[in-house]
Amino acid sequence: PIAIISGQEMVYTITITNKEKVNLYNAELELFYPDNFEYVSAEPVAMGDNKNTWDFAVIKTGETQKIQLTGKILAPLNSTQTIKGTLNFKPSNLNATFKQEAIVDVVVSASNIALAVSGPEKTLANQKVEYIIKYKNTGQDDLSDLQLVVEYPDGFVFNSADPEPQKDNGNNNVWAIKALKQNAEEQLKIKGDYSAASAGGNRDFKVRVQLKKDNDYYPQSETSFVTTIIKDQLSLQLIINGSAEDQPINFDDLLVYSLSFKNTGQEELKDIKISAHMNSQILDWNTLKDDRRGSISQNSIVWTGKEAPKLLKLAPGEEGQINWSIRVKDSSVINDKNVNKFNVESYIEGRASQSGEASGESIVKSKTVVNAINSDLGLNAYARYYDEDNMALGAGPIQPTVGEKSSYNIKLELANNLHDVKDLLVVATLPKGAEWAGQETHTAGDLNFNQQAKKITWTISRLAKSANKVAATFNVGLKPGDDDFGKVLILISEIQLTGKDAETGADISKSLKAITTSFNDPILGPVSGIVK
Repeated sequence: PIAIISGQEMVYTITITNKEKVNLYNAELELFYPDNFEYVSAEPVAMGDNKNTWDFAVIKTGETQKIQLTGKILAPLNSTQTIKGTLNFKPSNLNATFKQEAIVDVVVSASNIALAVSGPEKTLANQKVEYIIKYKNTGQDDLSDLQLVVEYPDGFVFNSADPEPQKDNGNNNVWAIKALKQNAEEQLKIKGDYSAASAGGNRDFKVRVQLKKDNDYYPQSETSFVTTIIKDQLSLQLIINGSAEDQPINFDDLLVYSLSFKNTGQEELKDIKISAHMNSQILDWNTLKDDRRGSISQNSIVWTGKEAPKLLKLAPGEEGQINWSIRVKDSSVINDKNVNKFNVESYIEGRASQSGEASGESIVKSKTVVNAINSDLGLNAYARYYDEDNMALGAGPIQPTVGEKSSYNIKLELANNLHDVKDLLVVATLPKGAEWAGQETHTAGDLNFNQQAKKITWTISRLAKSANKVAATFNVGLKPGDDDFGKVLILISEIQLTGKDAETGADISKSLKAITTSFNDPILGPVSGIVK
């Protein structure tokens, strides 16, 4: 294949030689250009609307005809373009037309756009780096509708660029170049770091310039620059309540933090500064316990060699640990208008002076651990004889009496906030001697009684986060015997609640103590519940 430069005028020579023993008459040459071929001129001049045909009345024996065709092909870099020629002719000794074909491939090996990129040969993962991209129009014509595209290496984090990338591109890697005049040179500066690199090694920073034609972009020039990433020697790990992963928490929980730091390199680390950031509106900083007594500033704790001597110098392979704890505020914080985010986002940042293959200040961040608060699902249960409107819900003697039947109304109430709760189940168990007395009501879900198991089950598929005083009621009856005289009897032996927080995915489990015949009635007030 013939190597060409995209967009640059090239001269193609077409040679026709008559090697026959007779003259050739009415010879017609037709060329079939690639779609992106642009005709400039030809000698002799081409004919036809497409400027692609030449006629020769006669080509004598041994005669050679030459055509000098000037044109340019604008095509993607490294693409192959095909030019095809067909010659029709009639030998003098025959009354027939013959055809001969020839094909030539041309490869786009370069373009009129010179492209170069420079940057750091080596860098620490968290050091700021700058790449400078220069591009120049080396051709004979002005260029327009260009586009510069950068393929960022794995782990590269874009910070800024001058000029800025296209606004409609969320990857910050495309620049529109409206015009580039002949011999003009421009440059682009990109700043960032390799803080997202999972490992050290070589990274290829790739750049290409492409030209728009027919609503498509043709790559015209490509280059790259290799930067070696030196991983930071300081290794950090954060553990919260025994886990390095996100996990839900509850109001009033104690969060126990453990920070491990280690020099994983071959050189000594000096002047280490470690900051623990706990971004949250629901931590009670008055409960902080930190044996190292680091300095506190804006939801952060900072330790240096003054508080932890190992941070002054950390030898290769040496490690250390810092522990502290802090409590989550109680559920009353829900009513605080200044609190709008109910989670704790924690991460560690370490800074150290690193020497060796790549020296400078090493900045390391641990991954962020998010502890989201579970929904504060509340369950309340109590016995009563009258309701608030003085309507009798129970039957028989209010004070349980030997040999006489009494029934009491049991009310279960649910209140929720923060998140929806799904698959909610409340199970109340009747003790020996207590009986199901019906009169059930419920404002949500389904309420059922299993006579054999003596269990009342209340199921709700999904309880909204704004649910308040969702209730279920039913009656429990009993008939005290002689052995019950002078005792307080149990109406419900236990109540268990289970469910799943729809946002955090955490299992919710709560239980209530037994409900007895001793209760506080809304009309009668305290009822002793002692069998008489």
